[in-house]
Amino acid sequence: MEEIACFKNIQKSYDKPILSIDKLHLMSGECLIIKGKNGSGKSTLLKIMAGIMSADMGEIYYQNSIFPAKKRHLLTADSIYLASKAYLFDCSVERNITYPLHFKKSKKHQNSVEEVLRWANLTHLRDKHPDNLSSGEIQRVAIARAKIINPKIWLLDEPTENLDQDIKQKFYQLLRQLLEKGHSIVITTHTEEIAHNVISKTLQLVDQKLSL
Repeated sequence: MEEIACFKNIQKSYDKPILSIDKLHLMSGECLIIKGKNGSGKSTLLKIMAGIMSADMGEIYYQNSIFPAKKRHLLTADSIYLASKAYLFDCSVERNITYPLHFKKSKKHQNSVEEVLRWANLTHLRDKHPDNLSSGEIQRVAIARAKIINPKIWLLDEPTENLDQDIKQKFYQLLRQLLEKGHSIVITTHTEEIAHNVISKTLQLVDQKLSL
């Protein structure tokens, strides 16, 4: 496996210290599952990795560059963060799925809209507004929106919550395909199901630190 990125000395505090990560390697073709109690900092860590939240301290090593773990860092363009409760824009399902394409310079690896709609079983909902979708359908739209831009690094916060079993199996199949193509995946979850369906390494986030 080849290292894609490395996070070093990631520190984050709110009222008290919540993260003190010495080192976290992201490898091509590897799926990391991060487990921990509610409030242990799992989601915060993913947001820092995705560049949508700043760490108090820390450095990121990526593409022969070293830069601070701040908002909108260099890794942001090559990663996707999928929240446990997906946010959709005030527009149709199809426009929600295609929205990220407007910010991507290269279209070489982008999947077609029709392909992604069929894959997520959303073709019949393409013109629907998010207000008319169930929580499971909203999560499917968010996964489809991630799939269409085909990022190198997937940062997934409880991604299978609210998904029915059929879509879960498609999602596990997607994860396996991504790993075969050398993508790096980090997942926070409370369930053992993902580990049973995808070859992965599990890390525990306890007392601000990651351990096997």
